[in-house]
Amino acid sequence: MPLALGSPARLAALDQFRSDRKELRQNRDTALEEALQEALGQFEQALESDSFTFDLVPAVKLGDRQTYRISDKLDIAFPAKQAAAVIRDLRPAESQSRNGIVRALKEALGKKYAHAIYRLDITSFFGSIPHADLLERLRSLKRLDTVTATLVSRLLDEFAALTGSRVGIPQGVGLSSHLADLYLHAFDRQMKATPGVLFYARYVDDMVLVLEDETVLDLVRNEIDDELQKLGLKKNLAKTDTITATDNGDYPAGSALEYLGYRFTRAQGILATSLTANRHQRRMKRLELALQSWLDSSPDAAKPNYGHDGMLIDRLRYLAGNTKLLNSKDNVAIGLFFSNSALDADARELTDLDAVLEQFRQDHAQEMSEGLTKKMKAISFVGMFAQKPFYRFSQRKIQRVIQAWEEGN
Repeated sequence: MPLALGSPARLAALDQFRSDRKELRQNRDTALEEALQEALGQFEQALESDSFTFDLVPAVKLGDRQTYRISDKLDIAFPAKQAAAVIRDLRPAESQSRNGIVRALKEALGKKYAHAIYRLDITSFFGSIPHADLLERLRSLKRLDTVTATLVSRLLDEFAALTGSRVGIPQGVGLSSHLADLYLHAFDRQMKATPGVLFYARYVDDMVLVLEDETVLDLVRNEIDDELQKLGLKKNLAKTDTITATDNGDYPAGSALEYLGYRFTRAQGILATSLTANRHQRRMKRLELALQSWLDSSPDAAKPNYGHDGMLIDRLRYLAGNTKLLNSKDNVAIGLFFSNSALDADARELTDLDAVLEQFRQDHAQEMSEGLTKKMKAISFVGMFAQKPFYRFSQRKIQRVIQAWEEGN
């Protein structure tokens, strides 16, 4: 029998629950601190005896790119994470997130002026970085501590032992990403200071420049080629593109800039920002799989299955709304808006998703309970992109939500 609200017994039980929870958290924190101290002791001993190793091994292959991983043992993974943080903090303060870069690019493209766009990326970026040049750049950093420098050298040594080459860093290892970013720091600064460059941004090896006009295009292109050659890098000709805008900033018919999952077009003085076809199709596919998963449960309005109905609503809210990643140090937000914040509020991709959802609701109205119908009507990709609602999902709930998409792939 449930305890009455406000009763002494209920209040006592609540106090006991809070006390138990506090004790569990304290025990957890103590155990974590003890584990970290033990791991650090093992790490320091291995480093002093020159026996430390990342246990670097090949991991999955992504297309033609081989990835790598290091051991997840605490005495290896934790020092690697700390070294990555040190390298990250040595980067310039102006480093931006993917969304920050896209929003800044959108602002640069939104002005009505004649300009040229140059987009490129680097062939086998991680696999082309020379160890000697990278280490030289690291040694020139006055704030780099000896432990981090030693860990970087050890990682490169292990990679060289695996590949037989002193060129390239292991893609897939967190520390490598920060090393690669730092390797291009001087290049980034030079590009931003180049005469005729109005805007420059780089995300990993994907670069975009907005230039004053096409007259400086060849000069900038040659300078980039020369500087990349000095770094031992080459641009990927298959992913190099240029656009020359008219005096009011419009692009030639059929031309579009695709960058970091977005598609930018300009006509009649208006910049339109949408998603690339692949990115839009992925979200549409997820919507279709969520709807199909509900249909596969044989829904019946007369005998509603509230478990399946609830999961459908959770999946739709996850797709159209936003959530914060639990246990995220930076309180990272993901979702329709926070993963696509540069998208136009009235973008066709949003109205297309709403059209599919509305058609499904009409086609299967007889199979839906009154409560499900009401909740379905409250979900709109256009509306929720504008309102930016947040939903709280546990890690377990997220795993159940995305199960339909994993099974559909």
